[in-house]
Order: sequence, then C-alpha cells, then structure tokens
Amino acid sequence: MNLGMQANIGQTQEQTLSPALLQSVKMLQKTSQELETAIKEEVEVNPLLEVDDGDFDEPPVDKDPDELDPRANDSDEFPNDIEDMARGSLDDTAEVDSSYLDGDSSDVNWDSYLGDGTSYDDAPFNDLNSGSKDPDEDWDRPIKDVGKSLQEQLEDQLRLWNGTRELQEQLNECGVTEEHFRKLVRYLINSINDDGFLCDANRDSASEAMVVKSDDKYIDEIERVLRGELALEEASLPVREAVHVLQSFKPSGIGARDQRECFLIQAYAIPNFPSLAIRILEQEYENLLQLRYAKIAKALNVSADEVKTAVASLSRLRPHPGFQLSHSYSHIINADLKVVEKKGNYEVVCFKTKMQKSLRINQTYKAILTDPSASKQDKEYVKAQLAKATDLIKAVDNRFSTIELVMRAIVKRQRGFFENGPAFLKPMILQDVADDVHLAVSTVQRATDQKYVETPYGMYELKQFFTSGVKQGTAPDAEEVGSAQIIDAIKTLIDEEDKSSPLSDQDISDELLKQGIKVARRTVAKYREKELKILPKNQRKR
Repeated sequence: MNLGMQANIGQTQEQTLSPALLQSVKMLQKTSQELETAIKEEVEVNPLLEVDDGDFDEPPVDKDPDELDPRANDSDEFPNDIEDMARGSLDDTAEVDSSYLDGDSSDVNWDSYLGDGTSYDDAPFNDLNSGSKDPDEDWDRPIKDVGKSLQEQLEDQLRLWNGTRELQEQLNECGVTEEHFRKLVRYLINSINDDGFLCDANRDSASEAMVVKSDDKYIDEIERVLRGELALEEASLPVREAVHVLQSFKPSGIGARDQRECFLIQAYAIPNFPSLAIRILEQEYENLLQLRYAKIAKALNVSADEVKTAVASLSRLRPHPGFQLSHSYSHIINADLKVVEKKGNYEVVCFKTKMQKSLRINQTYKAILTDPSASKQDKEYVKAQLAKATDLIKAVDNRFSTIELVMRAIVKRQRGFFENGPAFLKPMILQDVADDVHLAVSTVQRATDQKYVETPYGMYELKQFFTSGVKQGTAPDAEEVGSAQIIDAIKTLIDEEDKSSPLSDQDISDELLKQGIKVARRTVAKYREKELKILPKNQRKR
C-alpha cells in the first residue's frame, strides 16, 4: 500500500463568496439594532466613513403613529414629516443591487463616491416600541441583579445565607462541612430550569449506564431524588436540608420538583392562607386539575361553595417562579417597515435611522488619492479603506432594498390580511415569495427573520406572514384554508361556548365543518393546545 503523497486531477463544484457579497449577506440577516451597532463600530475604525453632522448618538425621537398614517391627514399628500421616506406602490420594483445578491460584484466607481459622497436618503428612524418591565409584586429585585442569570441570582442568595447552629451540628455528625453543604446547594441551583423547577439533566437517558456517576455520594443521592428513584423524605439529612435551603430562597416556590410542590411552598409561606386550599393541594390535587369540585367537597367533607372559594384563592400563587428572576427584559422591537393605505392601495414605507440615512464617504481623503506627493503606502491604505466603506454602504442599502422588495411581495399575496385582519392570512411559503421577487429562498429567509413591519393590526415579524394551511379535500387542486383562519375560528367557538357544557375537540371540528372549514379532530386539538394554549373540555367546565 502506497501511503506517500500523490497529485490527482479532479473536478468539483463549489461557490466562493466574495468579501462584498459576504458582507451583504451578513448585513441582510442582522436586526435593526445589530445593524446600528455594526455601523457604529465600522465608523469608529474606518476613517473614510462618516455620518453627516455626527449626531448618531442622539436617540431617535418617538412619533405618534398617527403622524405616519396618511389616513390621519386630510390632504391627499403624505405629511411633511414622511416626505423623505422611501415608499412605493406594489407595482413598482425596488432597486436591488442584484449583482451583490447573486454573487457577481463589479468595480466601485471611486470618483462617484468621492465626488458625491452618498445619495442614500431615507426616512428618520421612528422607535415604534417602548418596552417596560412590570414590577414584581412579591419581591422587588435589586437593580444590581439586572443582567444576571437565574442561577447567578440564586447563588447570590446562597452567599448571604447563614445556617443555624443546630443545622451545622447535624451536618457535622454526618461528616459534612459547611463548604461541602454549600456545594450541594450549588449543585441543586445548577439543576434548576428556566421555570424555577428542579429537573434531572439525564431524565431522557435510555439506561442506567447513561447516568454519570459522581465521586460525591450526596451528589449521586441528589440525582436519584431528581430522577424519582428516591423519595426526598428517605434521603440523607444533608440532601434533604440542601433542598429545603434552596426552597427557602426568593421568590417563593423556587426549587420545587413539580407544580404541586411549587404551589404548596408558596401557600405555606403566605400568612393566613386558607387552610382548605392547602388541604386541597395536599390531598386532592388530581381532582383539582380536573376541576372535580363535587368529588373534592365529598372527600374533604365540605360544601362545593367552600371548595370554589378555596380554589379561587389559588390564583394568588405563581406557577412559574423562575420567571420572576429572569434577567431578560421585554425585547424592544424597532420597525424596519410600515404598510400604509392610500386611496385603496397599500404602500410599503422603509425606515432608516439617522446614521443609516447619512452614512457617507469622508471627503477630506480625496486629496490624498490625487496628491502626487502622497506616498504609495498612504494611497494604498486609503484605497483599501475606501473599498471597505463603499462595500458597507452598498450592503446597508441592499439590506433595506431587499427587505422592501420582499415586503411588497408579501403585501401583494396577503392583501386580505391588510384589508380584513389576521384571520384572513392565506397559506404561503418562502418559495412563493422567492419566485415573485426572483431571489433565492435563503435570501428571503434572511430578509424576513427578525425584521418587523408596522401594520394596521399591530407589529408583525415578516416571517409571521408565512403560514401553513389545511387542504379541504384530497384532490390536487383542492382549496387550502390558512391555519390563522382556522385558529381564529376555533378561538371564537371556545369564547362563545356554554361554559357549563364546553365543546369537545370533535364538537369544534363539527362546528367548523358547518362553516365550510374541514378540519380533523386531531388538528383542532393541536391548534388548541399548541397555538391557543387552551385547556381541554373537562378542564374548561364551570
């Protein structure tokens, strides 16, 4: 066998992205906030890039949405404050640099850029959203905790925790030091999921061999408790106390192993919480889930009215305590586009920030390229930075042109949505729009991901306009009803149902058929559970 080096000739197909095309792709997939950050960073490092007036740090001015709606203006023209916005009818074609999108780049006209700066004029940015965080009623998180993960905040509480002398003596009898005990609590903290519940990281393991063994017998014991192989009451004292310490942290209910235990921890911590409600959680939790008030009343020897009153008090308990420690704030969404109606036609308005609007080439470097006394090294540096600057400007402009082009195609196909509302969204896939605008599916996907448009019915991510459908027959040309219309119809039926005798999934399917919508029972169940988050019939009954 010859293991030496050999030279062979072969043919392979591969696509190489030019730096300009690669940058254009990166800019297209960025969100509006990421794009703004990328531009600022490039302006700081590239001396040939500048922003007119240099006021890009100034925050955008919030405007009343009515000011951007031509219907709020009595005249036939657009208001003055949006005259500079890029807009066009659906019959127009957005100016997209197809050479960049298709991977074919051309030489840059240096004289044009140096002579004219940039001609990319667009609308001032309008912050259409202002997120606000609701304060926690039960526990006011300190400002210093902002940005910390759930585990980090729990570890902060662990550092402030001081055990009693009695507990320390009991731990010493078991041969566990305070440092070792804190290690056990810390292990539990790292076993908490986003909801605030203890979970087993290996619960999906197919066999016992998949479970990782630890050198610490108490860690192994904790794992057995989390897997349900060992009851907490039967665990050793260090393990039991470690769980109890974690469950004493704020907010109340953190560190529970299931929903019932989470509710009980909170109920025990609330002064004068109804004892009957606690008894229901302790003894009749399964009947509670099924809302079997009569069975609960009979088992606890109380009246049905008393049970209803006790169950009503459970609304004070929080099902997901981990959310109260979540460091993530409401995501601030900036609109990239706005769809406005003018005389029965829908036009797409493209937004740019002041920085994106006034980004241009620094004119002071023109003299270096034309100065015969300038060194070759200086000219090469200026040319290199000029190439980067022009590529960035083109990439930014291509991003907005592509998004606008895709949005116009969406509006053309989803006119029913803009005229009548979300329930009239038609089934549509990425390939449909890609064929309309003559772009690759991957380009359309990047143009719709995390890009937002302001519509008469609220803010929507562009990819939300792509919905599945349910065929109304087996024929290839059978009509297809959009999932949004089906979901809206299901929600309407459940909202209007008799709460004392709610509709089953089969009943809903039958009612939809009367409306001319043929949907299987299992499809109704899927939309009800996954999309609408509505309980089944037996749990909706009052």
